[in-house]
Amino acid sequence: MKGIIALLWYAAAGLSPTAPLQTADSVHLAGIASQAYGLVLSQPDSSIALAHAVLSHVQPKKNLYLEAYSYYVLSKANWTKANYRLSTEYGYKALRLLDQDPHAYTNLRGLVMLALARTFIDRDDYVQAEEFLNKVQRLAVKHHDQQLLADTYREKSTLLAETKHYDSALAYADKGIAYYRTINDSLRVSILYGRKARAYLDMGDYAKSDLYNRKSMALDSLVGNTRALGFSYFYAADIAYRRKQYDRSIHYLGRSIALNDRIHNLTLQVRAHTLLAEVYTQMGQGIPAAQQLKRVSILKDSLYNAEKSRQIQEMQSLYALETKDRTIETLAQKNMVQKHRVEIQRMLMIVLGVGVVLLVVVILLLVRLRISQQRVNQALAERNLAIEQQKEEVESQAEFLQQLNQLKSKLFSVISHDLRGPVANLQSLLHLLTANIMTPQEFIAVSDKLKTNLNSTQRTLENLLSWSLSQMDGIRTEKKTLAVQQAVDEACALLAEFAERKHVTLEKQIGEGLDILADANQLQLILRNLLHNAIKFSKSGGTVVVSAVGQGTMCAVRVRDYGIGLTADEKARLLNSHEYFTKSGTQQEKGTGLGFLLCQEFISRNNGTLHLSSTPGEGTEVSISLPLAPCRPGMPEPESVL
Repeated sequence: MKGIIALLWYAAAGLSPTAPLQTADSVHLAGIASQAYGLVLSQPDSSIALAHAVLSHVQPKKNLYLEAYSYYVLSKANWTKANYRLSTEYGYKALRLLDQDPHAYTNLRGLVMLALARTFIDRDDYVQAEEFLNKVQRLAVKHHDQQLLADTYREKSTLLAETKHYDSALAYADKGIAYYRTINDSLRVSILYGRKARAYLDMGDYAKSDLYNRKSMALDSLVGNTRALGFSYFYAADIAYRRKQYDRSIHYLGRSIALNDRIHNLTLQVRAHTLLAEVYTQMGQGIPAAQQLKRVSILKDSLYNAEKSRQIQEMQSLYALETKDRTIETLAQKNMVQKHRVEIQRMLMIVLGVGVVLLVVVILLLVRLRISQQRVNQALAERNLAIEQQKEEVESQAEFLQQLNQLKSKLFSVISHDLRGPVANLQSLLHLLTANIMTPQEFIAVSDKLKTNLNSTQRTLENLLSWSLSQMDGIRTEKKTLAVQQAVDEACALLAEFAERKHVTLEKQIGEGLDILADANQLQLILRNLLHNAIKFSKSGGTVVVSAVGQGTMCAVRVRDYGIGLTADEKARLLNSHEYFTKSGTQQEKGTGLGFLLCQEFISRNNGTLHLSSTPGEGTEVSISLPLAPCRPGMPEPESVL
């Protein structure tokens, strides 16, 4: 039961009981030491008495952890009483003990250095305080101790407030509060609320100072932090004094004085009576003000006498410690004699030890061989996996090449048929003309149809060349700023004759000021193919609408026809970049199927996207999105709607 109580006290103190507590006596002493820590802020004198009682028992037994922990408690308790000299001495004693094993008890080492840093802040030694805080922060980060890091933030907020770096002080206080709330540590949250209240008070923001001081006061009362509650009452009085609320200031000063008298914090009592004298002075009550100043003088004398008394007691304690050290040295000499006897026994044990070592070596060799075999097996498994992955990649590439080869075969089959016919017709007509079998008038009569065939043949050749270059990565995409209106006008002009011949109207709806970033030649090829397909599948007398609008950072160009449309299967085949597809137009116009493949390829090269929607009998709309170019100085913003 005592062990459980001790562990609970360690948890309350924010420490981990890493010292070896193997005996019932050690567990009992650990519980007393933790009880002493729990009384540090509310009953510092009782805390000091308990810590000295633990020290008297653990020093002869050389329990390093409990001895260092007891000195840490004495340092904290004397700090509560504003006895900074003793607080510093006990803190350094704890550090000297912990330095005997630098790699152990890191949490306690950090807490001791934090206590010293807080004491040095109150002694106005900010350089020494900052040095300790930096050491603790490095220690907390190295060991991933989040609570110790939060405690460091808590004391850094105090240091920064004292050095008038208020914004940084508030930031560190908020960091600490955020962590303490996650572990429901109301004691430390209340302390940081008090730090924020002090910072806002010095900054002249009395409203925020009063808000956080009230929060601190409520939590201090809840957790029983007598020292902090005394400071909270003092700051509440100071806020009221600065707001000229003198009666309220007197009320809180009375509470602060009563608490500080109970824990014998003479330093804060001096400050409280001094402020009370100033309040009475402002109220025009000279006699009470003089009485308070007299009380301040008495307290300062008491503080001086107490310091002298503590110095005498400390010298007596140091002498007692030196006497104990001499006794320990005598015992050490006696132990040396016993050690010689033990050496003989050790020699006997060496023989047995050598045998054990040899056995361990054999076991280690066997284990090492086993590990080596496992590594070889793992390496073979990884190589097999890599070979399987390479095989899958080769099969995937072979399948892709097969699909591409099939596409090329189909394309060249169609191209050979479509190109041979117009070229043969042209050859026959030229032969008839040169042989005087056909008159020039008859040649002119059929020239329009011949021109149409040649235009189709030229477009087929251009698409074939572009597609071939794209497959061989021979095409370079050089993007530049292009006006959408101008690009659409050029494409429509090239296809105007084809549209007139089918009695199809080309309608343009282009937003003003639309500039895109694309390759000029590739954009023209895209627009020509989309317009040609729209005219090709439009009925006689139909309309093809070309529109463009800005959509955020993209420009959407749409080509809409009201022709024969596409079925769902035809649409799926058309969008499949690895499947050849062609369809005759409304007047049996033929195509190679290359045009739409090239459009998909070039839109992708220009960082664009393509969307196709079609309904059989109602028409087709192809929408492409290309990046808008940055606006040039003096140019209007592109229209987002038509």
